[in-house]
Amino acid sequence: MPKTDIVQALDAYDAWLGRHCAVIPEALARKRQRMAADPFAFLRGTAFRFAAQFAALLPKLAATRRVPSCGDAHLENFGTWRDAEGRLVWGVNDLDEAAALPFAADLVRLATSALLARRDGGPGGREIAETLLRGYAAHLAAPRAFVLDEEHAALRALVLPDPPARAAFWAKLAALPAAAPPPDWRQALTAALPPGAAAPHFAAREAGLGSLGRPRLVAIATWRGGQVVREAKARVPSAWRQAGFPGAAEIDVAALANSPNRAADPWYALPPGLVIRRLAPDSRKLEVPAGGDGAGPLLSLLEAMGGEIGNLHADAGPGTGAPAGAGAGAAILGDLEQMPPDWLRDAARVMADAVRADQAALAAASGSGKNTKL
Repeated sequence: MPKTDIVQALDAYDAWLGRHCAVIPEALARKRQRMAADPFAFLRGTAFRFAAQFAALLPKLAATRRVPSCGDAHLENFGTWRDAEGRLVWGVNDLDEAAALPFAADLVRLATSALLARRDGGPGGREIAETLLRGYAAHLAAPRAFVLDEEHAALRALVLPDPPARAAFWAKLAALPAAAPPPDWRQALTAALPPGAAAPHFAAREAGLGSLGRPRLVAIATWRGGQVVREAKARVPSAWRQAGFPGAAEIDVAALANSPNRAADPWYALPPGLVIRRLAPDSRKLEVPAGGDGAGPLLSLLEAMGGEIGNLHADAGPGTGAPAGAGAGAAILGDLEQMPPDWLRDAARVMADAVRADQAALAAASGSGKNTKL
């Protein structure tokens, strides 16, 4: 029987991925199983599909001002790290799909993820959109990193790992299967460890959903009384470029990560073909409450998430894809004033419906015996 449109799109993306890095077929199969089971998981795993659908379904928003963008904004693409001063920082912690994109793209993807992830008691579409835009506008006007040691008490309470979470982090690492890294991976991981660290143990790690199927390894070493961990994963071009999104342009991802609008992770590095970062109980991706305990916690997070997207979009540094000169934030604020009422709510609804339709088609194909590579 002929493959469905979404299965063809997934096959094409996986083939493209295989031309840019080694792939793990069994992990790609697990990725499809997870995406077939849940619309939010489908969104997380298919940035390339969102790019194509965004261009087709929302052409006016696809023509908005280009800015340096995350490219994969969603509820679980935020996390914590320690900056060069040892301060606890929260923000976007995955820039794998970063590119110069319309400013609306990150906002619509983030709002769509909130619609798809919410449970009973979660906020409505208008409240989600208004909250995101409030945080976004505030940080366009005055970009500022989310340093948690003195401010943002509610956010700090949510993200600080408690003793069980710390124990679980180390237990998961201890259970990872040993792996032999290729020479360039070994060199990059070893170089990322602190000088004087003991010879590391290398292990394979699986995390996230969008990058599931790409190799991901960790180096675990003992240094001055405890363990230290560095992770490497394969780096490929942005999914927005794979999708042929009009005007999607490469940017200097390292420059965006180290923007003066953020308190950068000093262990984040981009050697050829790799992403290197430090892992620790307080340097990790965070899972987000979807609203089952009421709208308050999620709305507070959404406002902060909108603010962090504003931090990225307001960066007009060299190589970031923003127009030359200062004032990027002010220019976007001017554009926002011209947008119709409820534009973000309406756009998120359109994209959420498209995601649900694709996910349902994948689920049907998976259950009907069609060749979905599951």
